[in-house]
Amino acid sequence: MTARVDLYVIARLDDGDAAVDIYCSEVSFGHASDGAVCGHTTANLSRTLLLAPDASPDLDGLDRTIAAAGYSRIGDWRECVTAAGVVRYFADATTGLHAVMDG
Repeated sequence: MTARVDLYVIARLDDGDAAVDIYCSEVSFGHASDGAVCGHTTANLSRTLLLAPDASPDLDGLDRTIAAAGYSRIGDWRECVTAAGVVRYFADATTGLHAVMDG
């Protein structure tokens, strides 16, 4: 059995700079029976994935890029405008421990 790693994903679709930053994180879960993620206690940058050359510059293209690298997004993308006024997309993800170690 492969150990799973909780991840936090921040994506950008800036013109000419579409990429996904993947962070290893410690996740806190709600006390509700659904076990929903309710926050991240720490996050350390693991890697940045550039949009695959054949992927469309949208959230579907970012999903294909993430999947091709061995990651699985869990939950919906959440759009947020940062304090600097740029749009970023946030999501929770997971992967097998070997994928993080192999980098």
